[in-house]
Amino acid sequence: MDTMLNVWTVVENVRVASSAAEMAIFTAILYWFFTSSRVADMLEVVGERVGGWCGRDSSSLRQAVRARRRHNADVYAKLDAEYASRTSSLYRLKEEPQVPTPQPETRPPAGLACSRCAPLSRESWKDPKSEASGSVINILDIGRQTFANGGVVARYLCDLAQCVHLVKYDFKDVVPSVVKDERFQRAIEDTTHEEMKKMANGTHKSEDTYTTTRRRVEARAMKVLANISSAMSTHVLRLVAWVCHKAVRRIAGGGCGTRAACVERLRRAKAAGLPLVFVPLHRSHFDYILVTFTLYLTGLRPPLVAAGDNMRIPFFGWFLRGCGAFFIRRRVDGSEYHGDPIYKSALRAYILNSLAANNNLEFFIEGGRTRTGKPQLPKAGILSVIMDAYNDGTIDDALLVPVTLNYDRLVDGNFVREQLGMPKQMETFWSALRGIWRTLNTNHGSIRVDFNQPISLKELVTSFQKYNYLKAPIERALTPPNNNLAVNLDRQILYNHSHSSLFGDDVSTDQKMMVEAIGRHLVYDAAQSTALMCTNVVSYVLLTEQRRGCSLSQLQASVSERGKALKRAGRDLGYTGEDHLVTKRALEMLGNTLVRVEGSGANRTVRAHASVPAALELSYYANALVAHYAAPAIVATALESIVFKQNSDENTVRHSELMEAALQLSEILSQEFILCAPCTRIEERLQEALEELIAQDILSDTKAPDALEEQRWSRRFAKNFDDDDDEEDEFRPDPTRLIKYKISKSPEALAERRRLVQTIRPLLEGYAATCRCVRDATQKEVVGAALDSLLESFAQNRMVYGEAVSTDAIRNCLRLLRQWGVIEMYTEQRERRIRVCPPYDNEDAMHNVCANIYQFNMTSPCCEK
Repeated sequence: MDTMLNVWTVVENVRVASSAAEMAIFTAILYWFFTSSRVADMLEVVGERVGGWCGRDSSSLRQAVRARRRHNADVYAKLDAEYASRTSSLYRLKEEPQVPTPQPETRPPAGLACSRCAPLSRESWKDPKSEASGSVINILDIGRQTFANGGVVARYLCDLAQCVHLVKYDFKDVVPSVVKDERFQRAIEDTTHEEMKKMANGTHKSEDTYTTTRRRVEARAMKVLANISSAMSTHVLRLVAWVCHKAVRRIAGGGCGTRAACVERLRRAKAAGLPLVFVPLHRSHFDYILVTFTLYLTGLRPPLVAAGDNMRIPFFGWFLRGCGAFFIRRRVDGSEYHGDPIYKSALRAYILNSLAANNNLEFFIEGGRTRTGKPQLPKAGILSVIMDAYNDGTIDDALLVPVTLNYDRLVDGNFVREQLGMPKQMETFWSALRGIWRTLNTNHGSIRVDFNQPISLKELVTSFQKYNYLKAPIERALTPPNNNLAVNLDRQILYNHSHSSLFGDDVSTDQKMMVEAIGRHLVYDAAQSTALMCTNVVSYVLLTEQRRGCSLSQLQASVSERGKALKRAGRDLGYTGEDHLVTKRALEMLGNTLVRVEGSGANRTVRAHASVPAALELSYYANALVAHYAAPAIVATALESIVFKQNSDENTVRHSELMEAALQLSEILSQEFILCAPCTRIEERLQEALEELIAQDILSDTKAPDALEEQRWSRRFAKNFDDDDDEEDEFRPDPTRLIKYKISKSPEALAERRRLVQTIRPLLEGYAATCRCVRDATQKEVVGAALDSLLESFAQNRMVYGEAVSTDAIRNCLRLLRQWGVIEMYTEQRERRIRVCPPYDNEDAMHNVCANIYQFNMTSPCCEK
């Protein structure tokens, strides 16, 4: 090393003091003196520098050095060839037309606020750069990127370093404010007086008795409040964040992604100073931590989370409480215990004071986890409390943020036991530990957590007050057949569902319906922006397009076409890659217990397992697409029911008849789907679905005289419909009476009709079986009888839809019959019972009303193929 330094010193001196001739002689001596490979490499560079100083071409020096190398080391010849090749390539690139480099795949903008009822929110909080790219970031890589240029220890322990450096927030304890709340104190006082009245000897009431009773009630109230309240801690959050890093890396081989635009929107909305209310759709117990984990890692304030009291189990419940969970009862009404006014007032006061303290809030608007994979109807209890806080001025406004979560493979296993009528198993410490261990040893693929655009509650309230067709609710049930569904269906659906337990007696029906409408809007927005995973698409294809089985190449082609169709519809796909790799990954995630792959090479065939448990689990993944295709499936099923009727023209169908049947089927399935946001008429959505069928050449216009003009008038009529003009339009002839559609008989059209009909056919099978089993009995007996009937039909091959054996569909059908006034439900000796109401206690009358369901459960040749 000293020798090398001396050489450099001499060279520098020579450069300054020597002439060109002396420099050349000196350089040659040095080259002859050093013969080792490493020194020669260094001196080659030195020679180039010397030649440049002397004004000579450095290539001659380079050649002189290379000539002294060993003959078997032809490295320089290769370097010269590569240099010549690069030079000629660059020359050609300059002369030829430039081809742009491949750009990363962009995704459609998802999660934007509704343009009808929240236009201001839609234009707010947006970052043009992130919106245009639509990129998805893996939150597990945030720490690696942050400490990529740090020290060795920071790079190796990047997860721990990221958790240590997370922002420390001040979480105010709101329990003292809740204790002083006027409603909470009034509930304690009222309960004290009620207990005083229940005493056997009223004459012995005294001040001491009142004081004793009051203290007992206050102690119970403080215990209730302690069970509800959260204990969010920064230290627990950091610990859980580090544990989540390790756990998610282990169970999610594809990472945990979120849209970059979503995070940027929330950061911009945070500057408004309003509380953020996160409203996730509920799929897994892992949702509780995953939303908080994502928000905390991206630099946002973690919210207080409303968790079910079934999660208050030893050890794990403590961790959840430290992460911000406050525990609520699964039911608030229905019995004397659950209807406790102290509990209701404590919960309301806790939520209101948390919002007043500018805490963010999170609650699952569906209530419990979805057992079917479809978005569930909203439970608007907590939403009604937030509405109260806005109405009484506790908060000026709140930003509602729909949240969606999706998994390649569900973390919690499956819900087959519950769908088959078995009781739900209660969570214990050991069951939770076994579940966590099983989860940690299973690859669940990719996870997506996405946040929609924050929506102003004030803007939603103002907008919904302008929709006249949602006002003047119908105070009685609509009994089938319904002759005026186009007018009444939208508000009838809201009225039938706006009965949440936390509303209170002094709340008007209009406000209840408004809260219900906002809740349905949030669920619909979240469902439409949910990223669809590869398992969702493959399961849907196997249960609809390729139900009888197909070759592996056919499955890949069907999955590719379905993915392209979903992209054209604006849906976000949570997967990328070539078709065969996507299909292979989905089949691996689903496993051989759900999908059977037989054969080898080009003869490989794929089909779903022909068993009820496999069909139920597959339908869980497929139902994400079933909800997307619900509206066109309803129109296609209505079309099949008309074609199936006796003496009907199978080549054409009237527009009015088709829409009437579609509206009737929409009412039947109102417990299953939210077809559109409440700011859109259901008839408008069905009209759009009908236009989709026309675009796919399933139907075509017959071009009758004046039909096109009448059709345009009818569409304007549907969009600008006003309830005040009912009397004038009553005497106007049906504007669609001349519109007919021709039914296509092409193989492609028949295949598309079959796919759409099979999308909702399992639900109609369950509804039809339930109608046949309704009688005066307990609800458990009726549900069991319907399950047995469906299992028998499946075992005897009278029905091919194993996913129809579902308690959810049966219970939803019973709710529909109760809305129709066919049955009533009541509680007797802590048991839910069903009674058939007159005149439907007559068998013929029951059959006549249930025929409205039977007509859509027809034996269609289109489905039998």
